[in-house]
Amino acid sequence: MAALALGLLPLGVAAEQDPPLEFENAWVRAMPPFQPNSAGYFTVTNRGDDAIAIVGASSNVAEKVELHTTREVDGLMRMKKLKGLAIAPGERVEFAPGGKHLMLFGLAFRLVPGDDVQICLQLATNEEVCTDAEVRMSGESSDSADHQHHH
Repeated sequence: MAALALGLLPLGVAAEQDPPLEFENAWVRAMPPFQPNSAGYFTVTNRGDDAIAIVGASSNVAEKVELHTTREVDGLMRMKKLKGLAIAPGERVEFAPGGKHLMLFGLAFRLVPGDDVQICLQLATNEEVCTDAEVRMSGESSDSADHQHHH
């Protein structure tokens, strides 16, 4: 939880060694009963002066989380696992349906709309940056969802 709290602090308050990543609109797709996997989406911005390398991900509700992208191959949309992702200073990267996303494998329980889960990005510096993500049916934010200010 300490990493989550640090991720929500304004950049001037966080310790200098903390990565300057800012999450927006983090959500995880609600799934039907007995579906063991889901996907996570968000926008992340590098507010720092140096590139940040994301090398993995995790969640408090999944056995394993992988970085993926979706690409068209021979006229069909296919998922491909990413080994990592570099975010340049000032760059904003969207993880969205049909593009980059997190795959959450081996869910601990059924994710239903309105639940909150934690998703974390693991960095090449051995740091982890986490945020809360609302479980939703789609990317449209609910009236109660403002995860830039979620505590």
